[in-house]
Amino acid sequence: MLMDMLNKVLLILLFMSCLNVFRHGYYFTQAWVKSTSDNPKKYFVGNISLWVLSVSIAYILMSIFTGTQI
Repeated sequence: MLMDMLNKVLLILLFMSCLNVFRHGYYFTQAWVKSTSDNPKKYFVGNISLWVLSVSIAYILMSIFTGTQI
């Protein structure tokens, strides 16, 4: 029972991590496409957002190599 709940929580965390990475990828692509040589646009990521993004990428890579179930 407890393991099933823990596996569901881990799966939800994996889904949320994927959404976070896709969100940042979308905003980065949007800033890159709208940028021109006359009007360059930078994609700014704050400290907390950068920390969450790095943890999300690390969790996705870890789950690819080891799996999400306990």
